[in-house]
Amino acid sequence: MSHIVVLEGIVPENKLDACVELFAENRLSDTKTYDGCQSCLGAVNKSESVITLWTQWESAEHFDRYFEWRTERGDFAEVLSYFCLLYTSDAADEGLGVDL
Repeated sequence: MSHIVVLEGIVPENKLDACVELFAENRLSDTKTYDGCQSCLGAVNKSESVITLWTQWESAEHFDRYFEWRTERGDFAEVLSYFCLLYTSDAADEGLGVDL
């Protein structure tokens, strides 16, 4: 059964272009080719300064391994530094809102 994970957050306007560039040039291609990733989509709402990422995984375990890999590399810490408010949700929880 597939596992869906959504990350959505507000990025300060002065950081939005840099954050989009980071995802487009570095992060999304790695995610798409990571073992177990079935789909990875990103969207930007420039007028609201919101970035949304939607990923689909073969299983929760595949996502957990991906998350651990990204955390060990420091990628999530780098990405989080762009956001001022972040919301995540997956099939296993009811979502988590985090003020950064």
